[in-house]
Amino acid sequence: MTWLEVLNDAWDELGRTAPLARHYRTKLISAEAPLDILAGMRASDSAPCLMLQTPLAAEALFELGGMRLNTVPDESGQFLVLSLEDSSRRDLFSTICADVVSAAAQAGTADALAQFLARLDAWRQFLRDRRDGLSRAETIGLMGELLVLERLLEADPYSLATWQSPNDGLHDYQSNGHALEVKTGLGPSSSITISALDQLDATGLRRLDLLHIRLVEVPGARCLRDVLTAISNILPDDASRRAFENALLRRGLMPDDDVARLTPKVQQRSIDAYSIIETFPRLNRAALPIAITEATYTLEVRAIAAFAIDATAILDAFVQGGANG
Repeated sequence: MTWLEVLNDAWDELGRTAPLARHYRTKLISAEAPLDILAGMRASDSAPCLMLQTPLAAEALFELGGMRLNTVPDESGQFLVLSLEDSSRRDLFSTICADVVSAAAQAGTADALAQFLARLDAWRQFLRDRRDGLSRAETIGLMGELLVLERLLEADPYSLATWQSPNDGLHDYQSNGHALEVKTGLGPSSSITISALDQLDATGLRRLDLLHIRLVEVPGARCLRDVLTAISNILPDDASRRAFENALLRRGLMPDDDVARLTPKVQQRSIDAYSIIETFPRLNRAALPIAITEATYTLEVRAIAAFAIDATAILDAFVQGGANG
């Protein structure tokens, strides 16, 4: 039986139980897991909950996407309570609860709580940034970032932490003052869209490079799932693989998003690199009227050919800079 089935069965059973004077009625669901995790039902409105006895810093609490994470005092200590506040999001709520329980169940006794909280935090960021899974365009963008990550990991299996996009980093990759901004196009891509005003801002960096990845759709080629599997196989240990899964979720890829994972099937046609030096054509916040707070603009690839550099050399320099650091 899956954790999703265990939870839904527990909530169904609690729904048939008459509420008592206390705030929640509960059922232990994780007898075989390293943590005592409870399925709960709020007495006041029969809202399903997931409960765990542990304190949590106030800044980690949230109310997002029709769900709330808060703490509730109890005679035996504080309980962390994840509750459904919007009944229309029951399916997503159930998925999230089953996923965080699974993360704890797969961990060892020593780090089960840390894995539970890390996975819950990844879901918090997902709920903050979106209501649905990845669009086709977003999937293509993620594919480009991951193809770069695959190259970096092949050179240094411990370079996962340089991937800053899942952490809302200004640039997709950064290590020791060297940043990489990745843009991906599908088909004949003759332009590059810069989607935020500061994406090509090199302030505080010793080096910033723009990578333009061109993909073509080919039957039988790699899909996102294939790239994810390849990266997981390169990562050196289970802790790194769990960190990678959390990063994917923060980046917007849901665990059950098979549409994004299986389509499109693409082949890398080319990867071009450009050095973002002082004369590179770009919008600069300092040079714009203060009334302009954000902008999206498009670069014509042929017009920036003078700034082209060798992509392999750039990736090697990025890895070597991190190793030297």
